[in-house]
Order: sequence, then C-alpha cells, then structure tokens
Amino acid sequence: MALQVRPHIANIQPGAHGGINFSPLVRLGMTSPPPTKTSLQGAQRRSNLSQHSKEILDFSTCCNPYGPPRSVQGALAKSDIALYPDPDCREFIDLLSGKIGAPKENLIATSGSTELLRLAALAYTGPGDAVVIPSPTYGEYELACKIANARTLKYEMRESSGFRLAVEDFISFARKYRPSAIFFCNPNNPTGQYLGFSSITKIVSSFPATLIVLDEAYLSFTEDAWDSLKLLHHPNILIVRSMTKDFALAGLRLGYGIACKEIINTLKKLRPPWNVNSTAQQAGIAALGSYGYIRKCNTLIRKCKNYLISQLESLDYQVVATDTNFFLVRVGNATDFQSRLLARGFLVRDCSSFGLPGYIRIAPRRMQDCRSLITTIRSMRSSGK
Repeated sequence: MALQVRPHIANIQPGAHGGINFSPLVRLGMTSPPPTKTSLQGAQRRSNLSQHSKEILDFSTCCNPYGPPRSVQGALAKSDIALYPDPDCREFIDLLSGKIGAPKENLIATSGSTELLRLAALAYTGPGDAVVIPSPTYGEYELACKIANARTLKYEMRESSGFRLAVEDFISFARKYRPSAIFFCNPNNPTGQYLGFSSITKIVSSFPATLIVLDEAYLSFTEDAWDSLKLLHHPNILIVRSMTKDFALAGLRLGYGIACKEIINTLKKLRPPWNVNSTAQQAGIAALGSYGYIRKCNTLIRKCKNYLISQLESLDYQVVATDTNFFLVRVGNATDFQSRLLARGFLVRDCSSFGLPGYIRIAPRRMQDCRSLITTIRSMRSSGK
C-alpha cells in the first residue's frame, strides 16, 4: 500500500525560477544528460554539461553581473567546514546590526530569503487562513502559503497601468478577506515597480492584525530607495532582505529578516539548526564591508540597463517602466522567444510562470554581453524569427 501524502502537499508543484537549467540544454542537443553512475565517462559528460552552462549568457537572473567583491573571495578560505557553524550567526548579526542600524534582537539570518518566507508562512498562516498577494509577483510567496495549507487570494495588478499597485483599491480588496498575512515584493519581481514609504505605511497601518511581509530582495539596485527600518515600530511587519542579488552570493544562500523582537523570536523557533553554513556566514561578514563596491557596480549596471532598454525600444519592443535593475519586455510568445535565444547561447526569463506569457524579463549583464544580446535579437528579427 502506497504511503498517503497530505492532500495539500500532494498537489504542490515546485516554483519556476530564472537561472541555468540543464534540461533545456539537453533538449537542444547541446550536451548529453548526466549519467546515474559515477565513471570516467560520466565525469566527462558532467564536465561537458557544466561547460555548456558557462557558455550561456544568463540574462534571466537579477544578480550583480560583476560577481562578489574581492573581500568575499578571501573570506571563503576562513570557514572551517569540519566544524558546525554558529547556529545564531552571531558575528554576522553583530556586524549587520551596526551596518544597518537595527538592534540585534530585531534580526535573523537565514539560508537565503526564500527560507525566511517559508518560516513566516508556517508561523503566521495555516489551514483556512487567507493570505493576500499582489500579482504578478514572486511565486514562492504562494508556494510557502500552500505548504502551510493557507489559501491565497491574488490581487491582479493591471497591465494597462504598468503593473503599478492601486493602493486604495488593494486595501479595499484585502479587507474583504481579513488576511493573516500579506506579501509584498518591493521592488516587485518581475515588473520592477517600487512602492513608496507612504503607500507601504498606509497598508501596514490598515491591517494591524495581519503580518505584512515586505520583501526587499532587489532594494540595492533601486534608485531613491527609502529606509524601511522606519517602519519597525509597527509590530506586524517583517522586512526580508537577500545578499544573493547585490553581493552575487547565489551559490551560498544568505538572507536576513528585520522585525520586532516577538516576530524574530517566533521565527527562530522554526528555523532549522545550523541553517546558515559556515562559508555563507564568512562571506556575509566580508560582504558587509564592501558597500562601496556595490555602489560602483550599480553605476555600471544602470548604464547597461539603459542601453538595453533604448536598443530594444528602437526595435519597437514594448518595455515596461521599471524602478530597479531588471525589466519586462513584451515579445508576443515568451516561451518561443526564450527558446530561440537559448539556442543561440542567451538565456532570458520566460514570464509565463508569472502569468505573463507574452513577456520576458531581462536583467543586465556586462556591457559586452548586452551588446551581444542586442546583436543577436537584431539578427533574429532580420531573419524573420
């Protein structure tokens, strides 16, 4: 007799994300699938797979294309992987507290920001609870709530308004459901819109008995960003931040949360022991001293973004106005467009999984790569493809 999975878990599907995925490379015949057995031939096939992934220019992920600062590279050698990591990440938290100006008791470190989202959903939502999420947005909010067996209600942001949130209308919509939690991505992924301080304050104040999760994963790439720590006097807000994007630590997984002491203590009860590995902790400590590097990278990233937008618009593509480093482009059939570019060595984000089958999302790489992408798109258009 087969084991019975809880019904709400059995129906869950993994989320779709950007980044290199070996399966499309295999389908395109760019390499062979990795074998199940360890062998010399198997090692060679895996090497081929890795090599092909390096040959793909990845515009689908919204990370710093200039890589981590040098300080991080040096710090990686300091972690002793033979020992368990500090479960409380004390050195990282102490330094983070001084860097951002938040008390240590208001901070928690996690293995990437997505772990924090799941902890929040498990702690504050459950069977029968309503959770309100603006849409389109990051799919892991809904997935985290499904794991907790909560029901999600989506507030659809209109394409005609550039996917900007109508704050008053959103509040009226959410009040009908008395949600246990509301999730915001600010700036929003994949649309790039950024809500101002007054808008977020109004929402937080309108739902005092609701956990407001404010995901600021792309804050470092946002011009004229405001200080969300000014909201910490509200006992119902959880600010989520990632060090994956700005410091290019995607392979290490490191994020953190900021909230009142009561929320932080609750989340600490649920987090796995030793959830942030030693190497990630050392990298985070080094990265916190490198904000000057991030500012320099941002100047270059904005130049590359503006170049891409101007070139795409000159080719009559519709680009959605954005407040951060990535942007949406209307291409008609996103899946087909992505596939044709991938066959030429370029990966963009097919936004069908966001409910936007006519759009791709592009995040800039270095200028040389951006020029290559535009040249390839021009070539595709001129050939009628």
